[in-house]
Amino acid sequence: MRLDKYLKVSRLIKRRSLAKEASDAERILVNGVVAKPSKELKVGDTLTITYGHKILEIKELVRQLNHYRDLYYNDSISMISDKQYDDMYDKLKRIEEETGVIMSNSPTTTVGYVVKSSLEKTTHSHPMLSLDKTKSVDDLVKFSSGNDCVISLKMDGLTVLNTYENGILQKSETRGNGEVGEIITHNVRVFDNFPINIPFDRKFEIEGEAIITKDDFERINTNGEYKTCRNLASGSVRQLDNRIAKDRHVHFVAWKVPFGFKTYVDEFRIAKDYGFEVVPYVTYNSNTDDINKKIEQLKAVAEEKSYPIDGLVISYNDVKYGKLLGMTGHHPKHSLAFKFYDEEAVTILQDIKWGMGKTGQLTPIGIFNEVQLDNTTVNKASLHNVSILKKLQLGIGDEITVYKANQIIPQIRENLTKSNIFNIPDKCPICGQPTRIVKENDSEVLMCENPDCNGKLLGKLVHAASRNALDIENLSESTIEKFINLGWLNSIQDMYHLSDHENEMKTLDGFGKKSVEKLLNSIEESRNTNLQRFLYSLSIPLLGKSASEDIANVCNQSFDAFVGALMSSGKDAFTHINGIGNALGSSIIGYWNKNGSKIIELSNEFIFEKPKIVLDEIPKTLQGKTFVVTGSVNHYKNRDELKADIVAHGGTVVGSVSSKTSYLINNDINSTSSKNQKAKSLNIPIITEEEFLKKFFEK
Repeated sequence: MRLDKYLKVSRLIKRRSLAKEASDAERILVNGVVAKPSKELKVGDTLTITYGHKILEIKELVRQLNHYRDLYYNDSISMISDKQYDDMYDKLKRIEEETGVIMSNSPTTTVGYVVKSSLEKTTHSHPMLSLDKTKSVDDLVKFSSGNDCVISLKMDGLTVLNTYENGILQKSETRGNGEVGEIITHNVRVFDNFPINIPFDRKFEIEGEAIITKDDFERINTNGEYKTCRNLASGSVRQLDNRIAKDRHVHFVAWKVPFGFKTYVDEFRIAKDYGFEVVPYVTYNSNTDDINKKIEQLKAVAEEKSYPIDGLVISYNDVKYGKLLGMTGHHPKHSLAFKFYDEEAVTILQDIKWGMGKTGQLTPIGIFNEVQLDNTTVNKASLHNVSILKKLQLGIGDEITVYKANQIIPQIRENLTKSNIFNIPDKCPICGQPTRIVKENDSEVLMCENPDCNGKLLGKLVHAASRNALDIENLSESTIEKFINLGWLNSIQDMYHLSDHENEMKTLDGFGKKSVEKLLNSIEESRNTNLQRFLYSLSIPLLGKSASEDIANVCNQSFDAFVGALMSSGKDAFTHINGIGNALGSSIIGYWNKNGSKIIELSNEFIFEKPKIVLDEIPKTLQGKTFVVTGSVNHYKNRDELKADIVAHGGTVVGSVSSKTSYLINNDINSTSSKNQKAKSLNIPIITEEEFLKKFFEK
């Protein structure tokens, strides 16, 4: 049956002509897509009808009726006659029935106040992840990269997910930890602007922000009890008595409809047509639009509406494309948050302490009076090095401003009084041996000169036991420090022989039988590891978590392959990997030359994750051959995949052409690049990707 005919005979719309008008105006969706009047329907299709102009009429009638009712009952003032009021009431009720939209504050619905004994927990229907963040406008331009995007205000409140069944609100929940939140349905039902009924006959979810406007915040916070709009909104939404949320005029602003609409603009439109207040947004494409004008446009809207905001969110308008990009464990890749500023507080510096890392560098740490930043209590911040300490001209008692970089890491931004009275210790606070100021990457750092300082050992062992390294639960920094002082720990390997001290351990303060068992079990469990964790745990200078993972993947998680690559190629073993340069390559081989036998001995403590492919089963057809890879590739996914294949078959990949190079692989043999020219001057064969495959892999 045609769409316009079905709308009439089903009495969803009274006349076929009106049904056609609604379809032509793109207010009818079939399965989430705008449909023409001639669209043929089949069983199972989902229809969505929007009533934009009527929603506005509902909201205005609700506002007027509530205003007249308040004046009549609270101030004994009759602004209109009873008949006029009744006519408006009947009209509102009629439009509510027609559209299926009923606002929480509608006079046609009496919502009783509810008091809960506690907030129930609930597991979300889908992960509610945070967004990746930036403070660079250039990153917004790069994110768009010529794609159609939507930029919306980032509301500063509490994230809420609402679920409807057959058009009736069933559950509202906070974001919580992203997997589990708290049920706050009783509070959401009394929000100022919230539709508790919508015209949708299946499950419908909508996400957004519970906020309190800046105007309402100033009205409520006359005694200065609450620090920010967000704090007040969060506290109001999580109350057991919903009268509080009602009195504080909490609003809901929608910003996501996870239902399968084609674009974000479609999601915003349907949400608006169902009676929701939608986050202000603009469309943006980096090829045609001025990003700064778009930002200022949205800021002006936020100011006009008295919205509490802390930035913007840019998203790809094509929902399907955004989903295809996938997500990390922390954030989806379809959107990026842009932060205007960091929350800042003024406090007093109380002390400067010095902590030691795994390299022996002593790091100054500023201790100050507690402040609240981004809803957490903060009382210390790293000063990083001597250069920053001098630049800030710090001294005990100075008035300072502090913030959390990217809402995570506490930092001292400014010294307001600049007493410049600070002492740089000439002796290590841990071992008492002399210290020395050295230059490192254009900064001055303080180093302990004692190679046997327990502080260095502590830093290395704490790092080795950390979550991203060997992940030894129950082995805290304080425990490691205690065991070092007892002489039980002098290396990573010693951690795997702590069971030798089990009986002595049980006699220590704070160590009972159960805690010792837990610790030793954690150590045993950590023996099952993989190559990337093992490499990262070694504290090789310049080798971070990401590079450890890249090397492990190239070696197919095989420790033997890692050793073999180092033995055959030295500092060039992994320089073909994107992001690993000569400095890191030299650092790895230097560390290996000094500690290789100890690393091999340590590796025997572990059961490494089995490689996805057993390297021994891969024929070493490229053994003894050295390759340089340059230019684009056709047969492989990327150059890294080609390089990994070479290594897996026993070959070596280096970054530059030399007399030791066996082949240069370049699909553009006639290129005038420096590598091609160098290869020609040394009479080194230049082969294409196809020639490489035929030569070495085709029988």
